[in-house]
Amino acid sequence: MSTTITLPAHLVAQLQERATIEHRSVEALAIAYITTGLLETMALSDAPRSDPREDDPELCAVVARIKALPPNPASIIAAQGNLAPVLRVLEATPDDTSDLNVEIAALQSAEEELRVLNRADDLAEGRG
Repeated sequence: MSTTITLPAHLVAQLQERATIEHRSVEALAIAYITTGLLETMALSDAPRSDPREDDPELCAVVARIKALPPNPASIIAAQGNLAPVLRVLEATPDDTSDLNVEIAALQSAEEELRVLNRADDLAEGRG
């Protein structure tokens, strides 16, 4: 389903400027902002919501067993570099890397989506 929203010119300009800075499409940025706002509104609403985990004792037992597991050092992968300098170099290069720029924009969009989901989880679990 798609919806068309008419925005005031000053908001369109700000949205386009921010999208350019973040190397994202205006549509992706608008979706991220709307999603964040909706998730925060839902998390802050006074409407009582039941936790489906409380209704399933088997699920509660599985979650308790998972939480009781010790950390597994073998599953931790150490960072091997810093992506920021690479991205700065790519920003400074001409547009002959348009395919790479599209991929970078897709990664940034995915990172934003993860931030939105993490924020919603934090709010839902009372962390913030």
